[in-house]
Amino acid sequence: MQRIVRSSAVKRQVKAWHDNRCQICNVRIEVPGGSYSEGAHIRALGSPHNGPDTTNNVLCLCPNCHVMLDAGAIVIEDDLTVIRGGQPTGVLRTHPQHAINLECVRHHRERWRQ
Repeated sequence: MQRIVRSSAVKRQVKAWHDNRCQICNVRIEVPGGSYSEGAHIRALGSPHNGPDTTNNVLCLCPNCHVMLDAGAIVIEDDLTVIRGGQPTGVLRTHPQHAINLECVRHHRERWRQ
């Protein structure tokens, strides 16, 4: 099995655009030495999903929202409405420099809505 090499620069850029604030729940976690967030791939890397390791496929999320996105408990509509538990709960917070790849959003949503 091959290990997927991820770009730390891609995640760092997305986190910087969002000032480490979760794009879903708007939480910013403060820890000694600064703030903490996670870079979450919308379309998973590696087989069988083969998502790109690019800023338009990465979201800045808190650990809770990251786990829920990865497990399909959160999906995102094409208009960036966030769906949790089958119900709309808000809209993904965006940044002018951070484009979101809607093909990756669709792939993620279709993966979990089967």
